[in-house]
Amino acid sequence: MKLQRWRWLACGAAVYGLSAVVLAALGAHAIPLDGAGAERLWNTALQIHMFHAASMLAIAALAAFTPSRGITFGWILMALGTLMFSGSLYLRAAGILVLPQALPPAGGMLLMAAWLWIGIALLRKDPQ
Repeated sequence: MKLQRWRWLACGAAVYGLSAVVLAALGAHAIPLDGAGAERLWNTALQIHMFHAASMLAIAALAAFTPSRGITFGWILMALGTLMFSGSLYLRAAGILVLPQALPPAGGMLLMAAWLWIGIALLRKDPQ
């Protein structure tokens, strides 16, 4: 049985949601966050991560009723932007790995592009 595109998007959103909850628990109980700066970074990453996981699930539901390659592409931009932004902040806060300073802003730009792309896709006359 071939799954529709929106189901794959919904599954990906569920993985992002699950990973946000796991990282929240790890940040609260298992990973030593040294100082208020590290906690602030972790919490910022977590807020963006969870907010966009919920948004990705909503976009998947939207894609079920409005099939569109533009909506799918926007979802992909959102997934990559969230990974780049939140992922780099998690690693920096935990002191595991310091990635290039440009990675969080680049992820943020991808998130902005995703929202813009999805908005434009929804305004297009022909959603395909």
